[in-house]
Amino acid sequence: MGAEIYHDCCKGCRISQGIEEPRRGGGIIELDGNWILNHYGGDEGFLGWMALQPRFHRMELTDLNTDEANALGKNIQNIDLAMRQYWAIEFPKDPVRRVYVVYFFESAFEKSSDKYHLHIHLIPRTEKLGDLLREEGKVIAWNIYKLSKPNKSNEFPPEYMAQPENDEDRRKVEALMTYLRGQLHRPS
Repeated sequence: MGAEIYHDCCKGCRISQGIEEPRRGGGIIELDGNWILNHYGGDEGFLGWMALQPRFHRMELTDLNTDEANALGKNIQNIDLAMRQYWAIEFPKDPVRRVYVVYFFESAFEKSSDKYHLHIHLIPRTEKLGDLLREEGKVIAWNIYKLSKPNKSNEFPPEYMAQPENDEDRRKVEALMTYLRGQLHRPS
């Protein structure tokens, strides 16, 4: 449990080892306990949707070694604080009200389950997004992944779009990652 394992066929390993650039750009940020942070590259992502993953191949939380497990909570706390600070500077009229921490990882149950490894989503929930997370008086926050999809694009705040093929959106991701890198830098 917790050995320094790398799988070449695992996209998570290639990103966390710096072999492959994250889809939306911005690179990776190395964190304490052999964790890395990158901007999430899935189609459902938007500005600030981050992926926190161990640097080495892990498929379950129980696979983490002691250093990785001990660093996880503090890393999440530091990312939450840095995201709130960034939003206060860049989007002062739309503060982050919560950073959702989500670990679904359903791809582990697919036939080619070694394609990705454990990753935790950190998703900023801003004031503007709050109205989109309610429908007919009910909270539908579990549907946050649908917000930036084309069918919702007329309601979704355009300043938070982060499509990888759009140069302006990539610059927004780069700016966020540069800020977070400065805030989360771990001494060598």
